Amino acid sequence: MKKIRIIDAHAHIGGIRRHASPGELVAAMDAANVDQSAVFAATIRGGPTTSAVVEQIAPHKDRLFTVGTVSPFKTEFQPSLPDVDAWLADGTIRALKFYTGYEHFYPDDYRLRPYLNLLVKHGRPAIFHSGDCVCGEVQAKLKFAHPLAVDDLASEMPDLRIIIAHLGSPWVTDCAQVCYKNKNVYADCSGFVYGGFTPKHVQRFTGMWETFDFITESSGKILFGTDWPISDHAPYVEVVRKLAGRHREAVFHGNAETLFGL
Repeated sequence: MKKIRIIDAHAHIGGIRRHASPGELVAAMDAANVDQSAVFAATIRGGPTTSAVVEQIAPHKDRLFTVGTVSPFKTEFQPSLPDVDAWLADGTIRALKFYTGYEHFYPDDYRLRPYLNLLVKHGRPAIFHSGDCVCGEVQAKLKFAHPLAVDDLASEMPDLRIIIAHLGSPWVTDCAQVCYKNKNVYADCSGFVYGGFTPKHVQRFTGMWETFDFITESSGKILFGTDWPISDHAPYVEVVRKLAGRHREAVFHGNAETLFGL
């Protein structure tokens, strides 16, 4: 079987959910033949800041790249607009993640517009947490994480590339409709299981994938992602390889290469 380049479009390090180091991530990638991974900064649960991720992954920048984060609620760790502009220009960061749901704001919040305009300027994507929130985050509010909320922003900023994280699960039908309606909207398939897939997980994940494929008439708008260290690479690769079919190239690396400028 032809080896397909694999890019994990959604992974974490640091203290978010459980501690993980860049070296551990690279080792996990090697075990599953994953070539590159996006590493997300975080604004929740003491996760690493954008600057911290940039610094920590520096020894592995041939394998790892940074997705920064900003919040509409200013903090002392918030990168400035000039910093974000410079980092996007030179590839220090490849996108921005927004933690809707965990923080209480919608994707079209006017306070995000200066950062979103920078993403348009540099042709890089905005990634929005969507769907379920970790149960331990008792202050999270699901109404802010519904994928339909992305449609307002996608309609207002058609030149902004957007990725809906986690297929918007459990609202996959709504996520798929937003992707179908808006040419600038994609979705990643990360964070569906803790660890590996049981047969029941495979069945449910397959149903979600087929729902997305039916509504969008193509699963080619999905990016492969795991949400490591929550989910293990190898079983994710195996399951997605079977489901992606003729869209494997786009799912495993093509979309990520285009959106992140790799």
